[in-house]
Amino acid sequence: MEREFVPFVLALLIAQIWFKWGSFSLELVGFLAVWFVLGLLANILLGALKR
Repeated sequence: MEREFVPFVLALLIAQIWFKWGSFSLELVGFLAVWFVLGLLANILLGALKR
């Protein structure tokens, strides 16, 4: 849970600032996609740092 906090907050900020598509569904999908990518990158970086 703690691992996803920073990617969640960053994705939320990105969605609030840049996603102005006029559709809740599109903005939600964009937010979830950004959160997924940031979470994946965070897991890869944290995994590389633990080695």
